[in-house]
Amino acid sequence: MDIKIDRDFTAGTNSFEEHAQDRCQKYFDNYPFVQSIQIFLRGDKHPTKKVKLQVRLKGKDIFASAEGQHHHDAFDNALSKLKSQLVKYKTLRYNVT
Repeated sequence: MDIKIDRDFTAGTNSFEEHAQDRCQKYFDNYPFVQSIQIFLRGDKHPTKKVKLQVRLKGKDIFASAEGQHHHDAFDNALSKLKSQLVKYKTLRYNVT
């Protein structure tokens, strides 16, 4: 499992990192073809927070991004978009429904 969080600001809270680790662990457990997840956060001074996810799969990278009032909300929205892409990839690649 490889989860990296990149910020464009220096101050950070461990609560977001713990939240991200817990939520991403489910994807490593449910989708064994997921190799790594990289999380990009837009800074605290912006009125809306933006989170971008880059997921490395076996032979492919997929991306998802979302905005929200807080990084936690944006992260959860991006994960829901990511889940639909992972289900589609799994169905096409492994012929599983």
